[in-house]
Amino acid sequence: MIGLFILINGIAVSITKSWNSDHIIALVLGNLLLVAAYFYFIGIFRLSKKLFAPKNEMEIIDESVSKIESKSFLLTDLSVKKYYQISFWAVALVTFILPFLFMIHVPDSKHAWDYFVIFNSTTELHGQSFGLLPETASRLGYFLRYPNNQFLGILFNQIFSPFAENVLLKMWVVTAVSALLTSLGVLAGTLSVKALSGKRHAILYNVCALGFLPFYVYGAQLYSDTITLPFVSFGLLFFIYAIKSDKLNRQILWYFLATLLTVLGYEFKPTVLIVLIAALVFLGLNKKWKQLLLLIPMFALLFVGGHFMVKATIATEPAFSQEANERHNLPMMHWIAMSWAPSNKTGGFNKKIRQYSESFPTYEAKKEADKQLFIDNIKKMGPAGIVRQIGRKLSYTWLYGDLNSAFYTYYHENKFINRYFDANCKSKLASQAHLI
Repeated sequence: MIGLFILINGIAVSITKSWNSDHIIALVLGNLLLVAAYFYFIGIFRLSKKLFAPKNEMEIIDESVSKIESKSFLLTDLSVKKYYQISFWAVALVTFILPFLFMIHVPDSKHAWDYFVIFNSTTELHGQSFGLLPETASRLGYFLRYPNNQFLGILFNQIFSPFAENVLLKMWVVTAVSALLTSLGVLAGTLSVKALSGKRHAILYNVCALGFLPFYVYGAQLYSDTITLPFVSFGLLFFIYAIKSDKLNRQILWYFLATLLTVLGYEFKPTVLIVLIAALVFLGLNKKWKQLLLLIPMFALLFVGGHFMVKATIATEPAFSQEANERHNLPMMHWIAMSWAPSNKTGGFNKKIRQYSESFPTYEAKKEADKQLFIDNIKKMGPAGIVRQIGRKLSYTWLYGDLNSAFYTYYHENKFINRYFDANCKSKLASQAHLI
């Protein structure tokens, strides 16, 4: 711990070119958070001992302790029930309230990433057609390039149009919706843990969830990452309920709700289907053929129905015509080719490859070009290069405990957080506080 403390502070100090009182305050704040994180993890460790340590282990630790006293090391079932209820409502309130402290200042952001583009574009439209937007990379061109966000854009435009006149009010309303969805998703998670492993594990989940920073920094922005969280969590929960149910009518109900949620979530973010795939694999491995035969046709019907509904909604927007989509839509292969470009140091977004894909006139031409680019990149990298690229992607994915929130959230409305933690602040204080 001391070594890590010295290392982090050493990096923060070394990259600071000049010092004033604000820099010192930022450094102190960062260290306070580091100390708080240390005690938080100690608390989780001690809580796990209270929840799960076997009685004989407690008696071995101190043979002089009486049986009554040794039992006090462990939480009783009655205490577990009480603390589960307390932690359940605590995590519900905290994950809803704290995102408001991290509310993102959207309008004048220099960032052109998805959330900012959708927010600003729909603010300009006031519920009107997307055809009124200029066909630039950060306005109409964005929605034509990325068709997966056309449905989201239409919903965003219609639902929040009453607040478009007052940008600050819209920021508050959007944050409230996002925070609510995050809170509901986290609560579905604790119910899933309780259904699988009981209230003791669920208490541990709740305490861990309270300290999970992305719930707060990402809970303040309404994009597919936060919108789909309850679809994933409740989809998983209802699949668990269905599998554990011993009555056919309840199985049908839970499978229907779970499949409906995953299908709807898929329209915002395709990876939501991972939950459904996991359920199908589980049923197959455990030879639950009747449930499998029930789930597959249910999924097929709901998927077709949901996809038709989304396509019909998109068709109501003249700017998203079939001709425009054919000309501008980027295929899924585009992202695969981008991810495996040798020049891509993170495996993430790369503007040059986006521009390369856009240079082809039709969807099929883009798809073929991206496919060939991917094949050429794999040949160019060879086995060693492939391993290196996997390492890059893993490093980028796993070394950001806050999911790189400094980049994505960019500029917070809260003046205190903006001054001492945001990377965009004028005095660059984030080199101390945010890093630590």
